[in-house]
Amino acid sequence: MPIAGVTSNTVPSELLRAAGFFPLMLNPPRGPAAYADHFMEVGVFSARIRGIFHGITAGLWPFLKLVIIPRTSEQEHKLYLYLREIARQGLGKSVPEVYLYNLLHSRSAETEEYGFERTRDLKKHLEQLAGRSIEAADLARCVCESNQARVAIRSLLNLREGTEPRLRGTEALSLIGAAYFMDHAAYAQLAAEAGAEMEERPPARGARLLIKGTPLHHTGLHQAIESHGAVVVAEDDWWGSRCLGEPIAADADMVRSIFDAYYRGTSGPRAFPPEMADKWFFEAAAKADGVVFYLPPEDDVLGWDYPALRAALAQRGIPSLLVREDAAEGLSSECHQKIEEFVSKIPVRS
Repeated sequence: MPIAGVTSNTVPSELLRAAGFFPLMLNPPRGPAAYADHFMEVGVFSARIRGIFHGITAGLWPFLKLVIIPRTSEQEHKLYLYLREIARQGLGKSVPEVYLYNLLHSRSAETEEYGFERTRDLKKHLEQLAGRSIEAADLARCVCESNQARVAIRSLLNLREGTEPRLRGTEALSLIGAAYFMDHAAYAQLAAEAGAEMEERPPARGARLLIKGTPLHHTGLHQAIESHGAVVVAEDDWWGSRCLGEPIAADADMVRSIFDAYYRGTSGPRAFPPEMADKWFFEAAAKADGVVFYLPPEDDVLGWDYPALRAALAQRGIPSLLVREDAAEGLSSECHQKIEEFVSKIPVRS
């Protein structure tokens, strides 16, 4: 089965699966990234985007037949442009085809129609690569499998809610994020089995915290927080609690249904419109005992919104803590002390 790498969750995996591709979320390990060091400016790209650039240009993933990058965030768009220029100049090692899924998330009739046309273009391109048409039955099967995965994820999220969560954040991030690396039908079955086992657990005790900040494609911050007796019950993050949107409608025009789900319901690295993103955040914060803002040195987005969000939480009587270190590399003893003090002072609501 040919493998197509994707960079975030706003690429419609159902189209890829229906065309016979296996969609794989690109999530390189931390480490040296020589190609990124040579070609990318310092302080502009996140460590994950730099790692993806290095992995592709250095030929570390020769199994990739295709890489699809959505225009969901500015960093992803720049990554696409940099990879195209590397390929144009022949500077990389066996760089696969790179395709831009130019999905715009601003809300207007024009951008909606534009996005639908780009989705149809993606379908045609995948059909050309596959050498066959994507049949309605293929789309229906893949949509059904994705919806089953969504149901399983919702069941896992339910185990984190309320005053007696059964699932800690460190486990949840791994279990939910596994959907990006597995066959959806197999994932749905295994996730449902895991959820059934965890329902029998005693509740996890401790301050219930929400994480807001740079997307967490690792469990470093969760492990650090929960080592001090807290429980991470949600992340305002497409790797965690916002992993998948609502089920895809089984309409006559399946391509339109798939597009609608990704245009309206899937929150990627940037959530649109901002008013809806804030609504989700404040509703989730109201159910938690406190909020941890995660703004590592590489952050260049949420830092602009942090002062207003912090002030709004304070008005609501919700305590918050700011973490400015890189959790993927391990937090300092000083940061751990701040977390411990923060958790110890939070009044846990029943």
